[in-house]
Amino acid sequence: MADYQPVSCDLYDWLEIAASWQLPVTITDRDGRTWADRIRTIEASDGVEYLLLERAERLSLADLATLELVWQGEEKRIHFAPPHSQ
Repeated sequence: MADYQPVSCDLYDWLEIAASWQLPVTITDRDGRTWADRIRTIEASDGVEYLLLERAERLSLADLATLELVWQGEEKRIHFAPPHSQ
């Protein structure tokens, strides 16, 4: 993916928290698709970082739009990128 741009450290931290604590998350990609799952791990391949979800979905971090989770009793919605124009 030649135009791949890594996510910021602050946003990456939220992914690591969700993965480390095995928190239920809702992820929406830039095309509007949604997954309700847990993040198994974050991996890199050919210079691109991916989320591997419990149900074996593999999502590029570059495609993420939002991440929703509950952290320390507070609902969080983290914005990675705006959705693609329809």
